[in-house]
Amino acid sequence: MTTPTDPLRRRLDRATLTAFGGWTVLSLLLVIGTFTSLEQAESTERNAVQDRAEAGAKVVEQTMLREFEAVNRLLDLAQVRLTLAQNVAAKHNDAKGLQDVDAEQSMIQQQMQGIKGLLDINVVHINDGTDGTVDLALHTEDGANVASSRLRIDDRAKVSKNGMVISPPTMVAITDENGQPVLDAKGNSKRRWVVNASRALTDKAGDVREVAVVSLDPVALSEMIGLPPPPLMALRNDLKEASVVQLADTGQIIARSTNLELGLRLAVSPNDPVLRQARGLPDCLAKLDTYPEAFREVELHKCHKFRDRENGVDRLVGFAAPEFPAGTAGAPPNVPLVVSRSLDTDGALTDFYALRSIILSVVLALVVGALVATRLFLANFLLRQRLGDEALRDPLTGLRNRRYFTDEMSRKMANATRQGETAAVLLIDLDGFKQVNDTRGHPVGDALLRDVADRLRHCVSTNDTVIRLGGDEFAVVRLGRPQRRDVTALARYIVNELSETYEVEKFHVRISASVGVAMPPDGGEDLNDLLRSADIALYFVKSEGGSAYQLFDPAMENSVRTRRALEIDLREALGRGELEVYYQPLVQIDPHRVSGFEALLRWHHPTLGMVMPSRFIPVAEETGLIAPIGEWVLHQACLEASHWPERTRIAVNLSPIQFERSDIVDIVAAALRESRLEPDRLELEITEGVVMRDSGDVLATMRRLRNLGVRLALDDFGTGYSSLSYLRSFPFDKVKIDGSFLADLAGDGGTIIRAVLGLCRHLDLDMLVEGVETEDQLDWLRREGCAEVQGHLFSPPRPVTGVMEIIHEVAGRAVRRVPADVKV
Repeated sequence: MTTPTDPLRRRLDRATLTAFGGWTVLSLLLVIGTFTSLEQAESTERNAVQDRAEAGAKVVEQTMLREFEAVNRLLDLAQVRLTLAQNVAAKHNDAKGLQDVDAEQSMIQQQMQGIKGLLDINVVHINDGTDGTVDLALHTEDGANVASSRLRIDDRAKVSKNGMVISPPTMVAITDENGQPVLDAKGNSKRRWVVNASRALTDKAGDVREVAVVSLDPVALSEMIGLPPPPLMALRNDLKEASVVQLADTGQIIARSTNLELGLRLAVSPNDPVLRQARGLPDCLAKLDTYPEAFREVELHKCHKFRDRENGVDRLVGFAAPEFPAGTAGAPPNVPLVVSRSLDTDGALTDFYALRSIILSVVLALVVGALVATRLFLANFLLRQRLGDEALRDPLTGLRNRRYFTDEMSRKMANATRQGETAAVLLIDLDGFKQVNDTRGHPVGDALLRDVADRLRHCVSTNDTVIRLGGDEFAVVRLGRPQRRDVTALARYIVNELSETYEVEKFHVRISASVGVAMPPDGGEDLNDLLRSADIALYFVKSEGGSAYQLFDPAMENSVRTRRALEIDLREALGRGELEVYYQPLVQIDPHRVSGFEALLRWHHPTLGMVMPSRFIPVAEETGLIAPIGEWVLHQACLEASHWPERTRIAVNLSPIQFERSDIVDIVAAALRESRLEPDRLELEITEGVVMRDSGDVLATMRRLRNLGVRLALDDFGTGYSSLSYLRSFPFDKVKIDGSFLADLAGDGGTIIRAVLGLCRHLDLDMLVEGVETEDQLDWLRREGCAEVQGHLFSPPRPVTGVMEIIHEVAGRAVRRVPADVKV
C-alpha cells in the first residue's frame, strides 16, 4: 500500500533534481563568464603594462636626448674652435684670433663639466698631412686616467658630415698619471668600456679637416636610466623593469638599467639571436640597417612581447626613437638610438594574478561544491533507486516481493481500474516443500525455490507479474481484461509445470502445487480483496489434498471464518486453561508393566468440545503458537511425572520448530529443575524431519541434551526418507516404529519391523512399536523379541488422574500365550 509520504518523497526528488540541474547549468555559465571576464581583464592589464612601458621608454628617450644634446653642443663648440683657429692661421696668428680660440676652448672645458659621464674630448687632424695629430685633448676628472680614444679613430667611414656618429662601446686601457697602463694582479692591463660620439669638423670650403671625439662612460649613461652604482649593480639582474639604449644601425647596447657589464660583453656579438634575447632585446630590434626609416617600418606589435632568457621571464616592451628638436645646429635628424623599456609581465601583473587566483579559487570552490553536491545527490538518487528496486525484490529468487505487491501492484491496480480494467490473482502454495526443506536442509530448499521461480517465469505472459509473498507462497497477478477461461488455463498449466520432478543439488525432488484463483466480481474489486479470496480458494484446495487449482466461490468464506476463529481461540486457550495433557502408556511386554507414558495434548474448547491435535496442531505450527504451547506441555508433563512411581518415564514430543530454538536445552533444563524430575526419566521424542537435515547444529544440540541426562527417541521411524545411518550418527537411546507397518505383518511390514528389531539389538538401542491394537499383533511382536509397545490395546490417552489406574490395569493384565507355529 502506498504510504502518504511516498508522493511527497517523489516530489522532493523531482524538486531536488531540478534544483541541482539548474545549479549545474549556473555553475557552467559562471565558469564561462568568469574565464571570459578574466581574459578580458588580463588583456586590459597587459595593455596598461604596455602603456607603462611606452611611458618609461619616453622618459628614457628624454634622458638620452638631454645627454646627447649636450654632447652635440660640445661638438658644435669644437667646430667653432676649428673655424676660429683657421681664421687665426689665415691672419698669421693675430692676437685677437688667438684669444678667441682660447676663449672657445675654455667654453668647451666649461661645457664638459655639465655633461654627466663625460670622460674626455679629443680633436684629431686628418687630411692636412698631420693625420692623427691631436689638436685638442681635454678630459674630466673621471677621464684623467683613461687612455685616449684617438688611436681608434682611424675609420673615416664612421665620420659623417651630417652630424654626430655614436660608435659601439669600446674597450680602452686604464693608465696612470704618466700615461702608463695600470695592471691587475695577474699582470694584465686593466681596461674599461667607453662610448664615443664623433663628428667631422670641416673648413669653410666644407672639407673635413678634423674629427672631434667625445668619450662617454656607459656606466654613467646606465645610471642615468636606472642602473644603480656599484656594488648594488650586481643585485639588479632580477629587476621587473629594465631599460636598454642601443645603436640603431647595429643594435649594440650603450646603456642598460640592469647588469651593464653583461650587456656590453654580449654586445660584441649582435647577430647571435640567443645573445640578443639574453640581453633583454627582441629579435626584431636587434639590428636596424638604416635609421630612422627601418625603425619606422618595423611592425612594433610583434616586438612588444618576448622571452628574456637572461632572467627567464616574459617581458612587455615599449619603444622610442629620440629626435633632436627641429633647428638644432649640427645635429642629425634623429639620434641614432633605439630606446626600449620592458617590464616583467608576471611581476607587473602580480596584483592581477593574485586577484585572479582568489576569484578562480572562489569560483572553483563553488563549482566543485556544486559538482560534489550534484555527484552526491545523483549517487544518493541512484542508490535510492537501486535500493528501492532491491527493496521490492525477493533476494533469493529475484522475483517481486510482498512489498511490491502491496505498494506498486496496488497503485497499478488503481490505475487499471480508472481505465476500466481489472485483475486476476493466482495464489500458489507448494505441496511437500516443507518436508523437502526439513529433510534435505535449507540449501536444497532455497535452490528448489529458485527453480520454482524460474518455472513460474516461463509459465506467465508479459501482462503477468510473478511475486514471491514469502516462504513457499507465490502469486501471479494478471492486469488488463483477463478472461476466466484464460486464467483457469494458466492455473492448470502452473499446477502441471510445478509438479514435474526437480533436480536440485544432485537430488531428485518431487513436489506439487496448489493454486487458489480470484477474479472480479466474486473475488472482490481491489487487490487486497482478491488476495484474500485467492487465499480462501487455496485453503480449499489444500483441504482436498492439494495438487490442483480452485476458483474462489463466496460460499467458501464461512469455512475460512471458522478456521480463523479457531486460530483466535487457540491463541487464548493457554491463558484460559483450556489445554490439558493426556497420557498414553508405554508398556513392557513381558511381563506386562507400564515403563512410562507419552504426553499428548488435548484442547477443551468451550463451545466445540474436545478438539483433537490433528485439527489444531497444524494451526499452531502455522501461527508459531507451537513454541509456547510445547514449552508448557514439557513443564506440565515433567511436573506431573515427578509424582509417579520412580521407574516410570515421561515421553514428550519436540516439534521441529521447538528444536530449532537456540534455547531448547535451557528450556529442558529449567523443566527438570522446577519439577525435580530425574533427567533419565525424561524421554524427548524427535521426528525424522529434524535429524535428516544432518547439520552440525542438530548434532550439537542433541549432545547437549544428552549431557543433561535425558533420553532421546527417534519418533515415527520409517514414515519419511528413513536412513539407517541416522541411528549410527546421532545419539539416540530408542527408536519408535510407526504403527502403519502392523497392518502388513505377513508381508513387507513384518519384514521391516523384524529388520529394524535386529538392527536395534545390534546397535544396543531400545525399540518401541506404536499403534498396537490387537492381541495378535502383540503376540507377533513378542515372538520377534520386541520388548516395548504402545497402543489402544492397553489404553487410549487419558487425563493425569487416570495414570495410576492405567499402571494397575496393565500390571494385572493376563498374558496370552500363543504357540510358535500359529500364524497370525
